[in-house]
Amino acid sequence: MNNQTIEQETLVKEPFKIQITASFKNKSKRFRSYSSIVQGEPFSWGIKIKNIDTKATPEANIVSAGIKDLNDKFFQDMEYDEIFVRSLNPNEEIFIEIDKCLIFLEGMQWCYLTVVPKDEDKYFETYQFDDSQKKSIKFGIDEEDDNNWMDHLYIQKKMELLQSRTNNYILLLTLVTVWESVFGIKDSLKNLAEILSLFFNWVAYQGESMNA
Repeated sequence: MNNQTIEQETLVKEPFKIQITASFKNKSKRFRSYSSIVQGEPFSWGIKIKNIDTKATPEANIVSAGIKDLNDKFFQDMEYDEIFVRSLNPNEEIFIEIDKCLIFLEGMQWCYLTVVPKDEDKYFETYQFDDSQKKSIKFGIDEEDDNNWMDHLYIQKKMELLQSRTNNYILLLTLVTVWESVFGIKDSLKNLAEILSLFFNWVAYQGESMNA
């Protein structure tokens, strides 16, 4: 096979445009109210795939996906060998869960994947939605980036959350201590009870007046 034949086969491949967005869900019981991923705590993550082309996309498989650090020294690969992606109509979007795991990294990291059409004569041009520009931006600049996608994510350092929680406890204890030294806890509770008693008596009186 000569070089001209190879070039012709490459040109025959049909592109399909898809937009990919990462989605993460914190599953930590200890930091339940925190929305982001917490270091060393369980979470799940997946992707939203949207067809931003004018034609239906082909069926495909996610053959590789995971999370890695900025230096490519750590990899958290998905559990499955492949994940099926059905055909999408124009402007249709679906969510696909990739993995459930926990990571002991912290700070800025990368999530990545490779999604390959089942038909070898087709390929994906992957896009990301840029919030600052409010439009889809193409991922990559050459053929090696086709079918591939990557985006950043942030993992909250657990020690910072624990320290913040400790600081809140200290602040609360300080306020209680100051209140006790200035007003006295017992006197404050007694006054609060008297105020509540007057309020409920007033409510009862209003009810009796309306029924009279």
